Amino acid sequence: METAYCLGQFIVPISSSPISPGTKAPQVGFLQRGRQQVHVYGVRQTRIGDLSIAASKHLGPLLGPISACSSPVTGKNIPPTDPNIMKLRAFVVIRRACQPELWGCVFSRLEHVDRIRTACVSAQAELTPIWNYNPSLFFDIAHVAERPEASAIARSAGLSTALRQCRTTLKPHQLTALEFLQKNESSNNEAVSLWHHPSNAWIRSFLDQAGIKTPDILNQPKCRGSILADDMGLGKTLTTLALVLSTADAAVEFQWADWVNRSAATLVICPLATLSNWENEIRIHFKNQAIPYHVFHGPNRKELSRQSLQSALVVLTTYEMIGDSGNHTNSNQLTIESLNLCWYRVVVDEAHLMRNPNANRTLNIQQLRSLFLLCLTGTPVQNRLTDLQSLITSLKIAPWDDELIWKRCLIPGMSVGAREAILTLNRLMHSVCLRRTKQVLLNLPEKVETAVVVRCAPPWEEFSRDLHTRFIQAFGRLREDGAHWDPAEFFRQLTMLRQFCNHPIFAREEVPVQTNWQWEDSGKILHLIGSLQAFLSGERGIAEPKAVVFSSFVSFLEIIGRALEDNHIGFTSLTGDLTVRQRDKNLNQFRSNSRCQVLLGSLQAAGVGIDLRCAQNVYLMASVHPLLSKGLQLADMIHGGKGTQLESSK
Repeated sequence: METAYCLGQFIVPISSSPISPGTKAPQVGFLQRGRQQVHVYGVRQTRIGDLSIAASKHLGPLLGPISACSSPVTGKNIPPTDPNIMKLRAFVVIRRACQPELWGCVFSRLEHVDRIRTACVSAQAELTPIWNYNPSLFFDIAHVAERPEASAIARSAGLSTALRQCRTTLKPHQLTALEFLQKNESSNNEAVSLWHHPSNAWIRSFLDQAGIKTPDILNQPKCRGSILADDMGLGKTLTTLALVLSTADAAVEFQWADWVNRSAATLVICPLATLSNWENEIRIHFKNQAIPYHVFHGPNRKELSRQSLQSALVVLTTYEMIGDSGNHTNSNQLTIESLNLCWYRVVVDEAHLMRNPNANRTLNIQQLRSLFLLCLTGTPVQNRLTDLQSLITSLKIAPWDDELIWKRCLIPGMSVGAREAILTLNRLMHSVCLRRTKQVLLNLPEKVETAVVVRCAPPWEEFSRDLHTRFIQAFGRLREDGAHWDPAEFFRQLTMLRQFCNHPIFAREEVPVQTNWQWEDSGKILHLIGSLQAFLSGERGIAEPKAVVFSSFVSFLEIIGRALEDNHIGFTSLTGDLTVRQRDKNLNQFRSNSRCQVLLGSLQAAGVGIDLRCAQNVYLMASVHPLLSKGLQLADMIHGGKGTQLESSK
């Protein structure tokens, strides 16, 4: 049994430093306990400086006796006789015109957690949880904040009732998430009180000096809520539905207080592609009629009465329906906006789709009235910090929903690595966001990732080199005329080259002679068919082997389909041109029909919240592509209670 836990991180100034702020210093550091102060060293025993006397007084004893040095954690077990009570992964950060700082990631045995936390607070190096902590980088050591407290949660009467109505036993990490979500919907929510925390004095001081009125948080409307940002495949949908069921009585009381304008329902806003997935989760994991729900989408929504939407426990709708809410051209058409209801809770699935704060989609959702808001996303930050700002703003947590605080304080501070900005954002995220990676699941089988370099089919190798040479001459450093080139033509030829790597038919306009195209002209397809035949023949001893093939080009998937037909391999497809009914039919066929062994999916259509855990192998047929990260996320989603193999063909 592992004995090591991650306690979080701290940032503490380095005083009496002999190194000038402009000096380039080693990044990795370690500490040594001196008689009066704790000394900070870099690689090659370069003296960086000392901690203050006050910080040394409290942190020094955690390192061991006089002259003892800090050591990093080396495994999941820390011997009880180890003199280093606090294991430290330390970094020295030196920026121009700034005081050097020691950044530390702290590990210890469980029995020392309280002592280390007290010492850090006394040393003014308060430990803050690492909201995006990745255990795989630290020997799969769990974060102490993620230890399951299932027994304490089970004492909740509402949750006990919900668990009895659930056919599926919730895992410890799902119970921990339930506790977090329930706490953030209670009066014990810490997000608002964070504004008065001593570590945020720098923001209040900045606003005062700039003559900006300090936000009056007491008179701000309070919308309590959370961000659940677990990895794909950890059961965010199931956890959310269990939360809905556990608060059913409170939701009814909320609706009775104003039965004309309120709804007891949780409004779930999701992409159209995942609408059926929510319905399946309700049917599969909960007893019949445990969660009464309605689907508010398409022309059939006119059959729903206002009263039925008020009394249901869940109302499922899509982003498109929220967008239509702003269209009043048809006054007889029922819309979410025209209902003018205050929902008990609004759940935004794939909430990163709201990352643009000025998009109509984001503004329409933020205008919805609700008592609580829950954002579900596996990627709370996709490109920049403003993605996170949009989610926090949607939660309406004053004053953190004020754009001024982000633009004038948090974002500039984070961009230069300011200690106070990092601590503030870390503490804010710890209070409203819960994120765990797949490593919180015990005994998760290994995911094997393989990149395969596939050569062009023999007749096309020379032609491939010729195409590449012409592209370099036209747009690369070998271009002789120095004239400006057409960006549209550049991207056309670049796309053509990428598609040619899939199959030469996509460069047929460049081929000087006519040819009879066959799927065998593609080296990638030849390799795929060989790999699939070996896998489906049972080489891994799987009773019902299934594989998913992803590509960003639908036309390439069609050629792969012909190859599968010629080799008598059963398959179905999932692309953007399918209707909702066709998508559901094809997905059900892949999950339940043993003769349907392969799913061909486009990255765009299959890249959002679809349950494909019945598959064991994943093939990405385009490795160099902006959407490759989405393919890797899909592989993570498929990687569940079994070993998963991911193969990327270049």
